[in-house]
Amino acid sequence: MRKSIIIGIIVLLAGLSFSFVLASMKEPPERKAKTEDALLLPVMEIENSDITTEIEVIGKITAKEKIDIYAEVSGVLKKSDKEFLEGVSFNKGETLLSVNSDETYMSLMSRRSSLLNLVTQVLPDLKFDYPQSYDQWLNYLDQFDMDQKTSELPEPINNQEKYFIAGKNIYQTYYDIISLETRLEKYTIEAPFNGVLSQSNIKPGTLVMAGQKLGVFLNASLYDLEAEVAIGQIGFLKVGDKVALKSENVSGEWEGTLSRISDRVDPNTQTVTVFITVKDRNLKEGQFLSGNIHTSVSNYGVEIPRKLLMNGNEVFVVNDGLLYKKMVQAVQIKENTAIIQGLENGDLVSEKTKGLHEGLKVQVNR
Repeated sequence: MRKSIIIGIIVLLAGLSFSFVLASMKEPPERKAKTEDALLLPVMEIENSDITTEIEVIGKITAKEKIDIYAEVSGVLKKSDKEFLEGVSFNKGETLLSVNSDETYMSLMSRRSSLLNLVTQVLPDLKFDYPQSYDQWLNYLDQFDMDQKTSELPEPINNQEKYFIAGKNIYQTYYDIISLETRLEKYTIEAPFNGVLSQSNIKPGTLVMAGQKLGVFLNASLYDLEAEVAIGQIGFLKVGDKVALKSENVSGEWEGTLSRISDRVDPNTQTVTVFITVKDRNLKEGQFLSGNIHTSVSNYGVEIPRKLLMNGNEVFVVNDGLLYKKMVQAVQIKENTAIIQGLENGDLVSEKTKGLHEGLKVQVNR
């Protein structure tokens, strides 16, 4: 019995030893190499083309034709066919306002009467002393009209005649009349162009004083948009460039024309003022407009979102599944986009920049 147990133990130990020998003879399993997962990356494929340079502008419009109306004479404001009130429109040549001019008119008529009398008195002397001039002075007298603007005096044939006429006080009386006629015109103010009153400071029946501001008159369909452009972009511009304009507050679009470019650079902002003329009766002075100047300059390149441009001159590109930085040249940087050169057609530019680095393994997602 004991002998059987011992033999069993020996057999068991021999079996275990044989199992360990066999196990040691097996090759250990291969460990799988740890690999970096490829990042799925959205990209844009580059296709270069000729891109017309556009420059963004924003500014406030002011009337291109605008005058402050001041009184040059004193008197009571007369009632007109159209009231001198804000918002009232006038056509060119229509009377804006008229000041009572009775006193000046009577003075003018008195001086015209004096001139008529003086010329009548010198005619007999002219007939004998200056017969060559008699006919033109007689014709001047015949054509003289008290209710019409005074005609220019006849030209003397020599100095003797001129001195004779001056001695009769004719020249002084004539220029007194011209002065009164000029003054009389100032009692009536006419519209210099089609427009509207944007300000009125007086009403009919009130006394007008010389030098008093009476109102503001402007062309309500012709405006200038004043905008600031970076000095580096001025080289793209020329007078006559078209501008597409819009408003955030009013629906519609307007086409303007670049009419003037200032020669002065603002030392604080390094910008230059440009003026864009725009025509539309529905616009209002003081309204803000924004838009793009369509320049005549074009560049061969591609326009990408500005956020993809790093350090002003780099972008991420994908090549053979790896991410690289590539140097580019920024031709123009706008508010949201940038026009760049230096990329080849077919280059794949990453549409992300954050959290990326050169050499990163990526998988393209188009």
